[in-house]
This record gives sequence, structure tokens and C-alpha cells, in this order.
Amino acid sequence: MPKMLHRIFVHNTGKKLILVLSILFLIVLSGCKGSSSNKSITDEDVRKGFDGLAMAFIKNAPADKVFEQSIFPIGIELKNKGASDIQKGFLVLGFEKEYADAVAGEAKETFDIKGKSIFNLNGDEEFMTLNAQAKKVGSQSETHPSTILATACYPYKTILGTSVCIDTDIFGKQLRKKACLAKDLEFGNGQGAPITITKVEVRMLPNADNDPTKVIPHFIIYIENKGNGEAVAEEKVEDVCSKKPLGFKDFNKVTIKASLSDKELNCNSGETEKAESRLREKKDIVRCTLAEGIASNRDAFVSPLKIELAYGYTFTISKDITIEKILTY
Repeated sequence: MPKMLHRIFVHNTGKKLILVLSILFLIVLSGCKGSSSNKSITDEDVRKGFDGLAMAFIKNAPADKVFEQSIFPIGIELKNKGASDIQKGFLVLGFEKEYADAVAGEAKETFDIKGKSIFNLNGDEEFMTLNAQAKKVGSQSETHPSTILATACYPYKTILGTSVCIDTDIFGKQLRKKACLAKDLEFGNGQGAPITITKVEVRMLPNADNDPTKVIPHFIIYIENKGNGEAVAEEKVEDVCSKKPLGFKDFNKVTIKASLSDKELNCNSGETEKAESRLREKKDIVRCTLAEGIASNRDAFVSPLKIELAYGYTFTISKDITIEKILTY
């Protein structure tokens, strides 16, 4: 090959190589920009909203009209729309026994349904079918209206993980700039559960023994039922979906645990062994303290705060049907 042609060939090949490398670089760069702009899903993102278990009758199960003395299906769709897994929940059907009843052994079922997670943003769902039987319509009527009830009872949890500023300078004597400023925290989006923490007030209290070397972190926690049902004692979940008698203290009862930097807080009012909240008109306020205190000479710092509520929850849905007499004329 002549020298001139050889130079042109090498020159053109070099240009092509540079062009290919440039295109590859742009592709990689655009890919990196795209991945960095997409926010990854975290546990904090999942724990939002005020939903727990959602329940609905499946269309045409039961049908709007059924014949007397016939067996008909009742389909229930259960969906866990909150951020807590349900283990051993209960579904029970209720009837006007004069007009309809469950087929033997099919009035009550148990279920386990996983909630939302970073791997399952919608939560799991389950479909249940139970059979019921219509009874004979009275001789004076051709039809009779009746109502079918479905009640769910299930254990659930509310978990709040956040950060708080711990400022030991109770009286504001420090003049130097602080790492953080203590402030109250409000949570308007919920924690992915029907019982929610709406606000946490942060206070620093003097030591009860007048020890100037210690201050006591104190938290005022506002709790509210924003769901469509009622809270019950966690240990009474099955009893609510049965005929066992319950006392008024079994309702609107929530157990609370809290920790600051993995150190357990004292949330016990002294009335019971467990720290409990009693919801009155769906609301309550609980006070938690770090009894051991914190050294008063520490500079302000940010600390993780975790609050966990445990409870049972129950609600009921209904479906109206018409039972028709089988006419032979």
C-alpha cells in the first residue's frame, strides 16, 4: 500500500474509533444520570397513609337476589393496604338467623396477609369464599330483605422512626452555635396504619433529684385512630370475632413502646404493667421519658427516636340481599 493511502486509512480508522468511544461514553453518562435521578424506595416511604386491612364483598357473591332454601356463596376480598403484616386475623360472617345462616362450620375463617414493603408496594390480598343458606320465606310474603355482615378482627402495628434534636441547654445559656435546634415534630401523612402518631413534642426536664449534671428527655406523643374501625386489646383479637364477653377496657386499648438511641423509654403511667394508651374519642396523649437522663454538659445532638404501637383492630361491612320465594304457579 502506498504511504499516502496508508496514512489516510489510519487517520479514518482513528476518527471512527474516537466516534465510537464518544457514543459509548454518552450512553454510560446518560445511564448514570437517569439512575441518580430516580429516588430509591425506603421503609420510610412505605410507612405512609392511614390504611390497614381493606375488605369488600366480591361482585355477585352474594347476589342481590337469592332463592329461599338455596345455598349461595359469599365472597370476600381482603387486602392489606398498610405497612404491617397480619398474622392470624379472623373473618366472621353475621346473619339475621331467621332468614339466612352459614353452612355448618363456614361462619369463621383465619387469614395471614403481608403488608406493604419496599419489595411489595401494594401489599398482599386474599379472596375467601364461604357458603350460606337462605331459609324459607314466610307464607304471607313472596320476598324478604336481609342483611349479611362481615367482620374482620386482626392484630396490627404502627411504627414510627424519626430523628429528634436533644438539646441539654434547658435554660438557653449557651451562646455558641448548636448542631441542631430542638423542635416539635408533626406527622400528617401517617405511618401506614389506622392508628397513627400525629405529633411528638420534645422537652428537656431537670433531674427529679435536682442533680445539675443530668437532664431528662421527655416526649409527649399524640395518638389518633384515623381508620374506619375500632381499636381493641391485642390479646382480645379473637374474642372480638367470637361470642366471648368483653369488658369496656378491652376496647380502644393500644400498647406503646419507645426508644431513644436504642435506650428504652418509660411510657408507663403506673396503672398497668405495660405502657398503654386509652383512646377517648379516638385520641390520646402518652408521655415517655428517658429515666436515666443525659449528661447536661453534652452539646446538642441528633438522636434516633422509635415509637411502636401494638393493638387489635376490627371493623364490619354489610351487604343487603333479597330472599325470593320459589313460585310454582
